[in-house]
Amino acid sequence: MVRQERRREARRPAEASKRAGEGRAKIAFYALFLIACAILARFYVVQVRQGPMLAERAYEQRLTTVHYPAHRGTIYDRDGTPLARSLPSQSIYATTGDVSDPAMTARSLLRVLPGAHYGDLVAALRTKAAYIQIAHKVTHDQAEAIVKLGLPGIAVVAEPTGMRFVPAGRLASTVIGFTGFDENGLAGIEYSYDSILRGTPGRMVRETDEFGRAIPFERPHVLLAARPGHSLVLTLDSYLQYNVENVLRATVAKWHAESGSAIVMDPWTGEVLALANVPDYDVRSYDRFSPDAQRDRAVADAYEPGSVFKLVTAAAALDSGKVTTTDRFASLDRLPIGGYVINNAEDGFLAGSGSSETLGDIITYSHNVGAAEVGLRIGKATLFEALRRFGFGSSTEIGLPGENPGIVPELADWSATTLPTIAFGQGISTTPLAIARAYCAIANGGLLLRPRIVSAIVAPDGSTTYRYGAEIERRATSARTAAILRGFLRAVVLRGTGNPTARVPGYTTAGKTGTAQIVENGVYSAGDYNASFVGFIPAETPRFVILVKVAKPRGAIYGGVVAAPAFAQIAKIAMMHAGVLPAATRLVRAGSVSKQRI
Repeated sequence: MVRQERRREARRPAEASKRAGEGRAKIAFYALFLIACAILARFYVVQVRQGPMLAERAYEQRLTTVHYPAHRGTIYDRDGTPLARSLPSQSIYATTGDVSDPAMTARSLLRVLPGAHYGDLVAALRTKAAYIQIAHKVTHDQAEAIVKLGLPGIAVVAEPTGMRFVPAGRLASTVIGFTGFDENGLAGIEYSYDSILRGTPGRMVRETDEFGRAIPFERPHVLLAARPGHSLVLTLDSYLQYNVENVLRATVAKWHAESGSAIVMDPWTGEVLALANVPDYDVRSYDRFSPDAQRDRAVADAYEPGSVFKLVTAAAALDSGKVTTTDRFASLDRLPIGGYVINNAEDGFLAGSGSSETLGDIITYSHNVGAAEVGLRIGKATLFEALRRFGFGSSTEIGLPGENPGIVPELADWSATTLPTIAFGQGISTTPLAIARAYCAIANGGLLLRPRIVSAIVAPDGSTTYRYGAEIERRATSARTAAILRGFLRAVVLRGTGNPTARVPGYTTAGKTGTAQIVENGVYSAGDYNASFVGFIPAETPRFVILVKVAKPRGAIYGGVVAAPAFAQIAKIAMMHAGVLPAATRLVRAGSVSKQRI
């Protein structure tokens, strides 16, 4: 009995411990059961009762309203040839986690992307970022080559903005300009007419992650469709532009010059048919060229024009009635005035002394002293009014960015030497475009026209939204005076400073030479000149006004030597392109026709 009692007492603690464990297990079970029920209840609330509402809220959090660009308009030349247009673009991206061999992938990509660097590619593919861009807006051929490689983790993705394609590269590059990565205009026509070309962006809703990246397989919803941009038809003639650039480039190279500009205009409409600058650049790789090469010098660079400006002085003198074509001025090669001495250029056409010369002689032989004498006779108010009538000192409003209005001193600021020096083209600054416009007025009978570089605006459907016409600003000089001036310019080519370099066999030409010192940092730079020639063809009824300006030529400095031959080349090309054959050819053909009729 005692033993049984002892065994029972020994089992009691074990049984008590067992019962306690079973109690804790039951408590834990019920506790977990209650927690599970709570979770299930919460799950039911979240997934069933509140599920649709929370899903909608999550969807809204992923939604991002984005603006997407419109298709950019095309830039055409006057004949409808595209000079700049937008093509669909694609970029190369990498999902780094899927790239198994970064080194091999980089080597493969280099075969298609020659501008990339091996080390940069490897480093990019090994980065911790999950998704990276390898190349932005590659060509269509490059994109196809990447796809054919089939590289793991490498994908070609269409870009929302297009890639600007410029077929001719350098042709009219300083006029057309370029766009940035997102097709925003940054220079030239692309910049000044950006609001017309780019159209109206659209709006769409997209699903994105927290970094703003589109979620795969998302379906964008368009809120507002983008409206494509309008296209522009320029006044430029691609054939003329190409040849003018070649002639100018050869001229600058021949004379080891710093730069050059050339302009061809229609004097009856104000249309710019060609506008060239050297140096220029390739629009397709504009970032590799300096700002100096990208500058439109014909519009942006003001300079002292020199003797080509003497026609404005002559116009002022004749219009005022203070000088006639028969009035004579003392023939001098030096004229002391205001502590300075004005000299004629030693170009073989010195005036000599002891005789006299007419206004026509002063223009024909480009005498600085004679022009100064004319200026002193007519007075500063008369010359100043003529400057304003011809548009000097104000923008031509051609519509190209960076236009320089030039500098015409206010009348109250004129010193004793201002009048005689402006009379022969010093002490005043202007642009090649402004000079060409002034000569258009002389060529067309005295009317100052606004230069035009854009001919029409074309809607996306091909219809013409707006067509620009000739715009007469005012009368710069009388028709009678303009006719007299054309006679002076013809004499320049026949027996003056433009003889024989500005002549074109089979055609009649007229024009004026210019040789002007260059001002740098407020003083004249020793030995540096601008050589220029501006004129028109044919002389009787001008069809083209042509200006050629060459900065800092070496080996010769005179406009008749450096610029006039380029004028003659361009003039012949322009007439042949217009279908006007030289006189000798026309006579031969006429004789052949007569013989056939006999």
